[in-house]
Amino acid sequence: MSEHATSLLERMLAEQVKQTELLQRIEKNQVILIQALADEQDVDVDNIPTVYLSGAPVHGGR
Repeated sequence: MSEHATSLLERMLAEQVKQTELLQRIEKNQVILIQALADEQDVDVDNIPTVYLSGAPVHGGR
């Protein structure tokens, strides 16, 4: 393989590593956000709707 092709492949690999690291950070932040949102939700199990706004029953509803 030529030096030019090798250099291009090395740069592509370096960029892919950066992209993977960014995606991993995004994933971690999303998990933290979802956990924070779940923690602040007060779900009243006695007040869970049994029908949708259309009137159709919620599957698994009471």
